[in-house]
Amino acid sequence: MSESGAGSQVREDLAIIRHLMEDARETVANNGWHLVLWGGVLAAAEALGHWADTGVLPVSSSAVWGTAIGVGWAISIPLQRWRREQAEVDSLAERILAAIWVGCGLGLMLVGFCGSWTGTLAGSAALAAKAVPIGTAFFASSSFCHRVPFRVLAAAWWTVGGVMLIRPTLATGLVMSAGFLLLMAGPGLLLRRRSSGRTRIEIVS
Repeated sequence: MSESGAGSQVREDLAIIRHLMEDARETVANNGWHLVLWGGVLAAAEALGHWADTGVLPVSSSAVWGTAIGVGWAISIPLQRWRREQAEVDSLAERILAAIWVGCGLGLMLVGFCGSWTGTLAGSAALAAKAVPIGTAFFASSSFCHRVPFRVLAAAWWTVGGVMLIRPTLATGLVMSAGFLLLMAGPGLLLRRRSSGRTRIEIVS
């Protein structure tokens, strides 16, 4: 291949990478509403479940969580379908990021429901273990865009989970509730606020 041909190929490759990164940033920004939705739903479920377990609320924590998860998926699935119908193309970034976060959600359900119901995970341990797949999802998403903020969020979730696994407390549910608000719903709102502006594209080797 000639030098000019090689240079042209490099430019084409960089253009593809730039397009992928641009698409990924837009996809993550659009998915900010999912972070807001699930951050709010899970925060409410953690708080209400804690008060149900302590006898403050006359309902079972299983009923609280069953309702919360049902409401979350009932809103999230139509929202995702609507977004894909409105999108001009079915992008690779969209599919990969969707797979990451759907996998995270299924992992949370596995830990929360199976671990708690079977008794293999104690109540506080099950709550703390939920922080691990969330941190992993943020870390995996950082490979596409918002690298530093998403990795900071990943580290924050892993730290929260590790601390609560080492030193569980009776207020673990309330700690997780605050985490979902500050470390999931909050970043989701920031993503939506910034989505209207142009973002700097970072090409990383």
